Amino acid sequence: MLTAGVAVDKATLNFDKEFSYTVPQQFANNIQVGSVVLVPFGRSSALRQGVVLSLSEREDTAKLKAIADVKTEQWSVTPFALKMVEHIKETCFCTYYEAAKAVIPYGSQYKIVGGHLEEKHRLPTEKLYTAIICDQLPKLTEKQKTVYDYLVSSHKTIKQICDDCNVTKAVVDKLAEKNLLAVTEKFREFEPAVHTAEKKEIKLSAQQQKVYDEITECKDIKPHLIHGVTSSGKTAVFIKLIQRTLAEGRTAMLLVPEISLTPQMINLLSQHFGNVISVLHSKLTSRQRLYQHQKIVEGKAKVIVGTRSAVFAPCDNIGLIIIDEEHEKTFKSENSPRYSAIRVASFIAKEKGAKLVLASATPSIESYYLAKNGFYHLHKMDKRYNDMPMPQVEVIDMRMQAMIGDTGVLSDAVIKYLSDNIKDEKQSIILINRRGYSTVGVCKDCRETLQCDDCSVNLVKHKNAGKLSCHYCSRSYPVIEKCPNCGGEIQYVGYGTQKVEEYIQSCIPQARILRMDADTTSKSDSHSEMLADFAAKKYDILVGTQMVAKGLDFRDVNMVCVLGIDGALNQTSYNSGETAFSLLTQVIGRAGRWQKDAVALVQTYDSENPIINLARKGDYESFYNREIAFRKLNIYPPFCTMCQVAFTNEKEIAAARDAARFLAVIRQQSEKLENQPLVVLGPAPFSVSMVSGIYRYRLTLKCKNTRKFRDFLRLCIDEYLKNPENKSGIYVNMNPIQE
Repeated sequence: MLTAGVAVDKATLNFDKEFSYTVPQQFANNIQVGSVVLVPFGRSSALRQGVVLSLSEREDTAKLKAIADVKTEQWSVTPFALKMVEHIKETCFCTYYEAAKAVIPYGSQYKIVGGHLEEKHRLPTEKLYTAIICDQLPKLTEKQKTVYDYLVSSHKTIKQICDDCNVTKAVVDKLAEKNLLAVTEKFREFEPAVHTAEKKEIKLSAQQQKVYDEITECKDIKPHLIHGVTSSGKTAVFIKLIQRTLAEGRTAMLLVPEISLTPQMINLLSQHFGNVISVLHSKLTSRQRLYQHQKIVEGKAKVIVGTRSAVFAPCDNIGLIIIDEEHEKTFKSENSPRYSAIRVASFIAKEKGAKLVLASATPSIESYYLAKNGFYHLHKMDKRYNDMPMPQVEVIDMRMQAMIGDTGVLSDAVIKYLSDNIKDEKQSIILINRRGYSTVGVCKDCRETLQCDDCSVNLVKHKNAGKLSCHYCSRSYPVIEKCPNCGGEIQYVGYGTQKVEEYIQSCIPQARILRMDADTTSKSDSHSEMLADFAAKKYDILVGTQMVAKGLDFRDVNMVCVLGIDGALNQTSYNSGETAFSLLTQVIGRAGRWQKDAVALVQTYDSENPIINLARKGDYESFYNREIAFRKLNIYPPFCTMCQVAFTNEKEIAAARDAARFLAVIRQQSEKLENQPLVVLGPAPFSVSMVSGIYRYRLTLKCKNTRKFRDFLRLCIDEYLKNPENKSGIYVNMNPIQE
């Protein structure tokens, strides 16, 4: 009898495997590997969704339950996709279902209704009309004859017909009634908004050509790392590499770290590759994502552009994967499956024989270490395109400003630069990596801060919306003026993008200011529209969070300013210096990309900080040498892997207790590691110890990420979960983003 191996939703880590089910006869011709199924699960036989990972014939099926429903998409799942599922499950400590959900392109999602699966989303279709050739036409009106002639040897939608022939739908319907039109259906297209400019042929500089030649002439499978200063012309090299890949009959993929970077990249690529581009990111609706997957599977998309999850795009003929701004932490997922897009891309490139190209002005310490030690090919681009100079960087010491009475959100010097830039018809970018108006509400009497009831974080005041908001769980509260503890006056301090925007407007009333943050870019295509408006010089100043710090290229931006960098410098994580250096360098690089005499300003209360001064000089090599020595001394990546084992519970004492019990399990099982090095830190609470009413504790393991270590950790998890007294949830995060 036909049976299916199914990855079942909501299976626990210690009870996760391919569960076998019989396939009823009515589904036998429809089911295939990758089908979404509905299955009875557990003692109660409650219905759960699953994904079919294998099909086989078996005789011993008496104890097996039967599949309740099957939904099969029109494409089949490739053997490589199944191999990816196994890889993600094995390396990311997730369940089969979580891995399958990430890798297999469902196209649409399903919900359980009345014991059956129903589609939540379906790609809408539209009718296409074409003329049926007849030996002798019946009598037609002038408009009918116009439409008929228009549709000979062409397929058009009703809208195209009505617009081009200047007729109503009734004319088309009459022709159809006369059996003179053939009607077919196709999926309605959902292409991204594109603001295209005239295509310009790319001519590589000597520096760009050298890097291009080095990559294309290389025959081994080692990844390539392009270390190019901001505005060195890395994107032109990308386009040439993509053109070569397409000429070879293969598909190319380009990943960017932020949704805000996709519009400019799409616009540029569209000039060179037209409609063979497919776009994948989290701001797409389910229907848009379905259409893009359909386009890729059908082979209509030859260039895939997107953020982290686009690495799973179902293209079997991949020949090139480019990861721009590879240092960015957003390429690492913090939700299950907790994968690194760079590691997944490396796996795909090796399996498919594709070239993997990483690029950044500030490569991650791990990537640069691998390049310096021969594991990657290293390519240098140390000059800006057309020999444009880097902007002059000025550090503004806010302590000195305060001494002369300058206590505004922005210093008088910054305001003067902004005002002068507007007079010169130039544009400016202000980075403040905090959204909202005021970041802390504190009582003047008892000094208590206003915190979220469900998260251990301060509430942020959003003046425009008239509310206090938690940026972790999104819960909102009314703005209050009296302390709920003692009745004292609440003072709102700190500043985010809203206050910066308001302050600039009060100082420079004529300024046209565009604010880009999570509050203003929630709508679909908002990034694209805002960036297009700024490029068209409808605004003088762009104020934004980290999304404006990298990758953006505007001809008339002659001044940038960084606010609040001290917060990044003062974080306690081992890689806080790397984060601050990258952020500063990337923001500085937004200025003067097309003209000379640009300036970058850095406001700080720590003007002697060596990281600020190294970023000021653009001296990545010195920063790397300083950072790699620190990491080697303290055994941090790349000299180890950081593995975080997290414990979650509604009671703080239970989360702490279970973390301590897991530590005891590690000690009991330690001989199984066979002298493989392991350092365990903790248990300790997360820096944000409670989120959405759930307390979080962790053990941090410094380890060597080998199969032997992962097998050991799974053994420890199994032992932990065998004890019914351990009630906390548990998950593993390899190389987590530090808080």
